[in-house]
Amino acid sequence: MKVAHMKFSKYTGKMDRLKFNFSEDSFNRLFPFYILIDDTLKIKEFGKSLAKICPQIEISFSFVDFFEISRPHLENPTFQELVFNSNQLSVIKCKKSEISLRGQFELVDDSLLFVGSPWFQSMTDVVEKKLTLHDFALHDPLLDLLHVLNNQENNSKELKELLTTINNQKNKLKQANKEIHDIALFPTQNPDPLIRIDINGNLLKRNPAAEKLSSFVHDGIHYETEDFFKFIITKIDLDKERFIFETQTEGKDFSFVCKTLKEEGYVNIYGRDITEQKKAQEELNRLSLVASSNENGIVFTQPGGKIFWCNDAYTKHSGYSKEEILGKTPIEIGIIEETDRVELKKMTSSFFNGQPFDVELKHGRKHGTSFWAKIKGQPILNSNGEVIQFFAMIEDISLKKRYDESLQIEKEKYRSIIANMNLGLIEVNKNDEITLVNQSFCDISGYTEDELIGKKASKLLLTQESQELVKSKENIRNKGVTDSYKVKVKDKEGRKRHWLISGAPNFDENGKVIGSIGIHLDITEQKEQEEQLYLLSLIADKNINAVIIADADGKIEWANKSFIDMSGYSMEEIIGQKPGHLLQGEETNPETVSYMKDRISKGLPFKCEVINYSRQGEKYWVSVQGQALYNKKGEIVKFFAIEENVTKKKELEQQREFLVDSLAKSNKELEDYAAIVSHDLKSPLRSIHSLISWIKEDNDKQLNEQTTQYLSMIENKVEKMDHLIEGILTYAKIDKVDVTLEKVNTQEVIQNIINIIHIPNHISVSITTDLPVIDADKFRVQQLFQNIIGNAVNYIDKPIGTVEVSCIEEPKNFIFSIKDNGPGIAKENQEKIFKIFQSLEKSDKSTGLGLSIVKKIIDTYNGEIWIESEVGQGTTFFIKLNKQ
Repeated sequence: MKVAHMKFSKYTGKMDRLKFNFSEDSFNRLFPFYILIDDTLKIKEFGKSLAKICPQIEISFSFVDFFEISRPHLENPTFQELVFNSNQLSVIKCKKSEISLRGQFELVDDSLLFVGSPWFQSMTDVVEKKLTLHDFALHDPLLDLLHVLNNQENNSKELKELLTTINNQKNKLKQANKEIHDIALFPTQNPDPLIRIDINGNLLKRNPAAEKLSSFVHDGIHYETEDFFKFIITKIDLDKERFIFETQTEGKDFSFVCKTLKEEGYVNIYGRDITEQKKAQEELNRLSLVASSNENGIVFTQPGGKIFWCNDAYTKHSGYSKEEILGKTPIEIGIIEETDRVELKKMTSSFFNGQPFDVELKHGRKHGTSFWAKIKGQPILNSNGEVIQFFAMIEDISLKKRYDESLQIEKEKYRSIIANMNLGLIEVNKNDEITLVNQSFCDISGYTEDELIGKKASKLLLTQESQELVKSKENIRNKGVTDSYKVKVKDKEGRKRHWLISGAPNFDENGKVIGSIGIHLDITEQKEQEEQLYLLSLIADKNINAVIIADADGKIEWANKSFIDMSGYSMEEIIGQKPGHLLQGEETNPETVSYMKDRISKGLPFKCEVINYSRQGEKYWVSVQGQALYNKKGEIVKFFAIEENVTKKKELEQQREFLVDSLAKSNKELEDYAAIVSHDLKSPLRSIHSLISWIKEDNDKQLNEQTTQYLSMIENKVEKMDHLIEGILTYAKIDKVDVTLEKVNTQEVIQNIINIIHIPNHISVSITTDLPVIDADKFRVQQLFQNIIGNAVNYIDKPIGTVEVSCIEEPKNFIFSIKDNGPGIAKENQEKIFKIFQSLEKSDKSTGLGLSIVKKIIDTYNGEIWIESEVGQGTTFFIKLNKQ
């Protein structure tokens, strides 16, 4: 069989092609383990010797199903990948027999040829596969290598036998050394006990000092010597090089160090008398604990609770002498009728379970008085983790308790002020259950306080849409974020109202969120007026010029002159008549009439085109828009309709002016709302701040460090609340004050900002281009840039911080940029930062209003603001301001 056509060339001045043909036998002699595969990876041919090590191989088998490529590692090789890896060492492995072959792939026409040989570890592998010398090519060095390895194995075997002989001799020498070592280890004159036991605890050897130890007391249990070591061997960790235990014998404390020799099968135990050392250490421990907190009472008790030692401070606190205290339990000394039994049980339970405790309770004195005590207890354990003593520190916290009670009284006063403010206030817990309402909230909701307390606020008051909105606020409340939003509600009578809510998290004394607080303003009338103003604005845009007003039954009460002129009727003729009866005729579309009747009956706005007839019978088209008017109870009191081309411009302006005035009044109410919040909240804040200052001044040397820290924390929170209220007022007034235009040099304004704000030493703020003079209000421009630059400085987190201010001029605009290398802002948060009370990081420096004020100022000037930012790289704010 012709297996392959091999082409070679030799140099003769030009390239001549030579062909070599091999028969199957000759090719098998040269490459007995070859494999020939086609471009679909099917096996076309294979060597005769390959069949012996891979007995299940067959022609047309898939190469990748039968072999895996381990070098180079190819998971699911293709024909092209094998071609690419040809002409280099390859290792393939037969999946069935686990035998590897080393060789290489070569491209032969449109097929791949693998030539190589198996890789065996020893001659045993060759014999197991029933391979002979004739199964290998004569040029294959594998058998020679295996013969060399076989000789090495024989040599290794002889070497091992020699090593065994040497080890036996070594063990004999080791035994002799052991006997010499024992003579040195167990000298008769050594005063410390030396003991050897086997791994079962049987005594093997003792020196004279150890033989004097006739019995042992361990963990309160008495043992004879032999019984003790059979017990203690169960406690020794034989896998550790050293193991230490302590016990008592002959009335003394001993420490024993155990050294395990597992090969020899015994344990050497070295003892040392530590009686005096232990007494000294215990006394040192007691004295060091007392010295570390000598102003507080210190007691040591036995595991049963009886006091065996106390310091002078405890005798001073309790009024008892040491003789009266020692031998009694702390409960016998301190319990009185006012002692909190829950705290007492917590302390005793922890004590008898060997656990630390920390309680606050009333502690009695000898002569009938008492003091508030903070008691911290800690067990003292032996080397086995068992309680041998208890240590307790008793701190007199009466002064702190009086301060806490005083602050609680002020807090109740503060709550009383809020509860009676003229804005609706509500508190809910984390389950949305109402815990507090004021009278103003009862007024706007229609419920009494008893009807509200304990109810689910959202379910009772909110529409489904608003319930989902409020639920979405839970996460930001838990993060300590405050914000404002509008909701639709139902009062007790079922009427739909619109409320503006300012929401904030409610914290307990430890700073944990326990619910939320909301201040509510009824803005229903404002919303209605805004909608009416919007409707009339549309009407003005369409130049509507005829107006009629009808009562709740649809009968005309009034019409303007344009309507009279258009219809041809006199005022007397139309009063008390329904417009449809007067104006509609045979060509009036009945579907349009039906539509208007349906909308009017439901009190809904309507808009349509309809054919009317004048008194003289003239037909004309009108575009009609109508709206129902409601009183505060939600009842329809009137209808009005406007027809295009009959209402005079002056009348329309009068309508608009009326609604604008109403809207201005509503806006004034919102301003009053902000001012009321400021006054009602800042006044108690100032009182709290003054009270804290008086407490600190009157008790300067009596306050401990923790109490001073508590007061400082309160001052910081009061100051932050003051800044927050001031920010709300600033935000509320930005677009309410008339804008004054003047020439403002932004270069000077920003340089002045750099000079007055606090900039840490590691941060630089620079102006990189000339900044323009713009027409604006100087105070607002300073507010704008100071908020952005201050914000950048506050949040820079790099060792070297930079803030760069620049500006480019366009034909109609100036575009300012403020670039920093701070932490950056994630894309999903880049819209949130301009919303009121939105702060991405909780900070004492942030009120969540700075960028909201910036956005509102820019909106006032019809400008634009946007940012470009990458997390970790920094942020650039861009501000576009119109030149005119």
